[in-house]
Amino acid sequence: MLKISALNQFYGSSHTLRDVSLNVAEGACTVVLGRNGVGKTTLLKCLVGLLPVKGGEIELAGQPLTRTPSHRRVLAGLGYVPQGREIFPQLSVEENLRIGAYAGERNQTAKGKQFSFDDVFHTFPVLKTMRRRIAGNLSGGQQQQLAIGRALLTNPKLLILDEPTEGIQPSIVMEIEAVIRSLKGSLSILLVEQFFDFAQAVADDYVVLVRGQVVSAGRGDQMEANNVRALISV
Repeated sequence: MLKISALNQFYGSSHTLRDVSLNVAEGACTVVLGRNGVGKTTLLKCLVGLLPVKGGEIELAGQPLTRTPSHRRVLAGLGYVPQGREIFPQLSVEENLRIGAYAGERNQTAKGKQFSFDDVFHTFPVLKTMRRRIAGNLSGGQQQQLAIGRALLTNPKLLILDEPTEGIQPSIVMEIEAVIRSLKGSLSILLVEQFFDFAQAVADDYVVLVRGQVVSAGRGDQMEANNVRALISV
């Protein structure tokens, strides 16, 4: 579904991504792990077009995206849940979701699984009960659920999640883990994560970044054997 080949990116003279290559299989979850500052979020921003790349190629389902504007990458099938959630705090829960649904309705050429409001409310029941509430008044965990629901309504082929467990209470972390498991098979997932146990629980494949380079990659069930925990420990 996703192929990233030899991606390079610079912040000024700082070489932040160094020939990064990874794949996400159709219907599978690939997890990118690493300590703070190794280039994980930079990689995702390059993928969705928020940062330019110096070299390399990005393909989604065989379609080249490397030089495609961000909004067209959404229409091609990228759904992005950024670190920090970035919901619209002054809008209601339902209004936030309608923004995602608007993008999904415009996507006539590359739709993945079709998600409806009912699907999102079934996945995250709390959003249905709070649909009229101002989104900025939700808890961090509820805002994360809203951000994921909004991305699903864009009908992505690939769902991109940037540290969805950050600052979230354990009960909602477990809910998000269950949601990721349920989504696998119907769409592909690229997950950036620092929490080893969560990553191991959902990963079909993994990649570890150190100083902008891939230093380890393999099957999710081999993470323990390949000493991934030590690679990402501070």
